[in-house]
Amino acid sequence: MTLPRDEEILARCFEEVSGSAPTCVQTLRPHASERRIYRLSSASGSLVGVVNASRAENDSFVALARHFRRCGLPVPAIHAYKAELGVYLEDDLGDQTLLDLLEASRSRSAEPFPADAASLYQAAVEVLPRFQIEAATTLDFSQCLSSQGSFASTLKRDVEAFLREFVGRVLAGPPPANLAGEFEQLASFLAAAPSAYFLYRDFQARNIMAKDGKLAFIDFQSGGQGPLQYDLASLLFQSSAQIPDPERERLLESYLAAAGRHTSIDREDFLGRYPAFVVSRMLQVLSVYGRQGLGQKKEYFTRSIPLALATLSRCLKDPRMPLRLAGLEQCCNELLAATAT
Repeated sequence: MTLPRDEEILARCFEEVSGSAPTCVQTLRPHASERRIYRLSSASGSLVGVVNASRAENDSFVALARHFRRCGLPVPAIHAYKAELGVYLEDDLGDQTLLDLLEASRSRSAEPFPADAASLYQAAVEVLPRFQIEAATTLDFSQCLSSQGSFASTLKRDVEAFLREFVGRVLAGPPPANLAGEFEQLASFLAAAPSAYFLYRDFQARNIMAKDGKLAFIDFQSGGQGPLQYDLASLLFQSSAQIPDPERERLLESYLAAAGRHTSIDREDFLGRYPAFVVSRMLQVLSVYGRQGLGQKKEYFTRSIPLALATLSRCLKDPRMPLRLAGLEQCCNELLAATAT
């Protein structure tokens, strides 16, 4: 069969690895990424092929995947990497994400957080400290895409993206004048958290594959060094998952117990900063939804905006929130009103 260039390159890689040419090449949906992703299959099995123009992103993903595999973590094995061509082959982990499983199980049972999904979320929060703490002890952080700059600089970029990609697209007028000072306060407060860990950066249920009752983890290429709370907030406050509050609290406690088996955790400091990390994560998420949904008209992201905004609003009003961010609350109220029309 005659294949387009992407598929032709991947087919040659597949044949080198498996000893036979693929009999089927299927295009897969890349979600928010600019990568082009394919499933290549033959009688001997299937692999996933990725084509990506960003050499730095590819190098980071492949290096991290190989490191995590050496640490015994459930990530895809890399079967071939042609750095100069921007392609690699990895394990085929199926099509079902943890979020897919949750939504399907919820639809069948009509329960807000069905037992089969809850048990896999439990497994996810228990393995997370192994990425953050155990694997970090032997990780060369210079291999990470975000190796340059501190966590505070990452937060600054997130805030700038939130204002540009989301607020700027939704509100006709300028945002409240006191936002800049509040964002500096938020960044300083979060940057004071212990940060000698691996920050997965996008640890959410669409980046966790669920197959045969087991989990595998993908899309960690934007990770780097950072604090513990951000990744947990990313998973438990993913708006589309709508995890009930009692289950969030139970999973938080499970995480703290698991992390405590790897390092000493200052529980009071962790919990004192945690709500502010949830807010910072929601700002990052909304910037993506603004760019991908409002800017590029991708339906999933546009559809996700109301829930994400409601989550941010609720977090800002949480009595456990350690910072009073009145300007951001006002901005959030204006965004809610603008997106409700």
